[in-house]
Amino acid sequence: MADGVSLGLGVVSVVLQTYHAVTSAYDVYLAVKDFPTTYRELRTAFMVERYRLESWGEKMLSDVQQKRVEQGQDNLALWKLFQAVFDAMWNAFQESSKTLEDFGHIAGVPGSSDMSDLQLLESMQLSVNSPPKRSVLGLAKTIKFVVRDKKRMQHLVKDLCYWNDSLNGMISGLEQASARRRLRVHFSTGDIDQLQHLRAAAALLQHRDLEELASARTVIEKGYWKEESLASQPQATPAATTPGADFRLEMSQLDWQGLPFMTDQTRATATYKGESIIVDWRLCRDDTWRRQNPKAFRQRTENLTKVLNSDLKTLNVGVLHCVGYLDQSSTVTGYAFKAPPDTIPGQKPTSLHQLLTNVFKSSDVPDLGDRFELAKALVSTVFEILNLGWLHKNIQPKNVLFWPKPGTNELDYGRPYLVGFDISRPNQPGEMSEKPLADPVDDIYRHPLYRAHTSHAFLPSFDMYSLGIILFEIGMWRNAGHQGQRRGSRPNLETHDSDPHYIEKVVMTGPVMDLKRHMGAKYRDAVTACLSKQFDSIWDREREFDSPEARLQCFQTEVQTRVMDVIAMCSA
Repeated sequence: MADGVSLGLGVVSVVLQTYHAVTSAYDVYLAVKDFPTTYRELRTAFMVERYRLESWGEKMLSDVQQKRVEQGQDNLALWKLFQAVFDAMWNAFQESSKTLEDFGHIAGVPGSSDMSDLQLLESMQLSVNSPPKRSVLGLAKTIKFVVRDKKRMQHLVKDLCYWNDSLNGMISGLEQASARRRLRVHFSTGDIDQLQHLRAAAALLQHRDLEELASARTVIEKGYWKEESLASQPQATPAATTPGADFRLEMSQLDWQGLPFMTDQTRATATYKGESIIVDWRLCRDDTWRRQNPKAFRQRTENLTKVLNSDLKTLNVGVLHCVGYLDQSSTVTGYAFKAPPDTIPGQKPTSLHQLLTNVFKSSDVPDLGDRFELAKALVSTVFEILNLGWLHKNIQPKNVLFWPKPGTNELDYGRPYLVGFDISRPNQPGEMSEKPLADPVDDIYRHPLYRAHTSHAFLPSFDMYSLGIILFEIGMWRNAGHQGQRRGSRPNLETHDSDPHYIEKVVMTGPVMDLKRHMGAKYRDAVTACLSKQFDSIWDREREFDSPEARLQCFQTEVQTRVMDVIAMCSA
């Protein structure tokens, strides 16, 4: 047994040393600061793959994981598999050694003509009994080099991507999904140039989620700057005649079913180009800005339509595909969404609000597994929208829609769709922020600092607060502000009034604790994290962050750790 443990520890030592040597090899390529413009996507590709390797290492090569090698031969075999993958990565770097150009050829710094490319990589040779002969990171800091062979570099980074995929294939599906979320959070940025390089790198490596992230974020950033430019111009041109509205539809282009306009309804159904359409009519509480800035308002409408028209499937964002927008007036806009595939033409959706309100018998409460799937889908949607740099601002059950599963009358709880985007906006400082219509029933889903008569700027944590109330409702399967009695075993909540601190006074001090019995401790803790308002504090610590992106990354990381990943682990 002692010999087996000794052999195991020896394998672990070799794996760790090889791992650090591979990350050092990455540093050689990433230390290049003078890439020609056409090669910058390659540097981004190396950054992506190095981050993936480091994230995997933090998960799998921790002290806890190292100790597991003592527990049996199966773990020893796993560590040997790790060693094989790292050896393959190391060999890939060595085989691409000729991609290093003569030092300083373009950068104009002193070269190292006495050292060939092969000798440089040989200086990084791994010795099991001793550290590398040369400090690769130190060497990289003293010399600059440029790329000579783009195809060889592409081949190298694709190989590294393949081996990273192999490593990630050794962890659970939940851990893989979590790692992808952290990857997207890390590379989400508002810098348009960096987004362009990320999009090219993601396309090269076939990281479809990163490519969609970069594309949607670019639309948001470009649209924001265009809106800001229009807002500063004289407002002589009416909104209805503003040029460049590529997604603007005319009322006559749709075949309406029932009343087309907004009256006591917020949604209308129609047919457009042979497909079922839901038109989500929206207006804000105070339309002064819209009337005084028609160009900027129209541009914001166009920007939002472009974002919702994007392909967001691999980001796990539950939104309908937007085909355009319509004007009921200069300040009332309708967003036209395609109904989900395979739905019956003209079939109207069911809102979460309707489901939570009409509970009269036990069969009206979905199975535990369905509620978990609903919660996971909604959390993923809100998380990814925030990661795109967008604020929804009106998350509530009325804006969560369901359709039946194809060929059945059974609602598909695992595929909720979030709508009600009209007052949403980019998460940019100084961006004009509009409020939804005042309604005591709806106000319960809004952060206490963002109620009817408050002037506080909307923060990403406010969307998480609204989501937390919905997660509470999903767990208890009732409206948080329900005033009446109902049959069933679940406890009644106290009467809801206009008190902005109702959630803290009533829900957080009592019923939220019942979630442990109904949904488990993990689910309860995730809901509590949303409602405790602890995420708000991140936005009060502005001086701690180098940039707005860094603060958003910190926020998203906290949300992922305390809510996203926790809900993802819940199962019936």
